[in-house]
This record gives sequence, C-alpha cells and structure tokens, in this order.
Amino acid sequence: MSKPPMKMKLGQNRATPAAVDAVMKPSVITKRLQMNIPEDLHKEFKKACVDDDVEMTDVVTQLVRDWLKGRA
Repeated sequence: MSKPPMKMKLGQNRATPAAVDAVMKPSVITKRLQMNIPEDLHKEFKKACVDDDVEMTDVVTQLVRDWLKGRA
C-alpha cells in the first residue's frame, strides 16, 4: 500500500520567508554594490547580523546614509 501524499502546511515551503519579505518591503530600484573586505571582518560582520537578526544589506545601507549625512 502506498501512503497518501503529504499535504504541506502553511509556511512549510522554503521560499515562504523570501516571498513574505518581498511583499513586506517596498519595491525600489536598487543597484549592486560589490566590494572586497578582509575575510575575518566579513565573518564577524555576518555573525553579528545573524545574532541581531538583521540583513547585512540593511546595515550597510544605514551606514552609508549616516556617513552621507555627516558630510553635509
């Protein structure tokens, strides 16, 4: 006898978090910023972002905004 197919529960799809984020964030035109930093600094930054449950992109974007304000 074969088992009936398992039904997926709401939120079990791996793409669900990305889809929810896409709906929640306002759409703006973006540009890619590519840069090189020392590997140990990258690891420390990434770990801190994971620990604080924030996106690396959001942190860098805010840092750039703050830096630009300080130039005025």
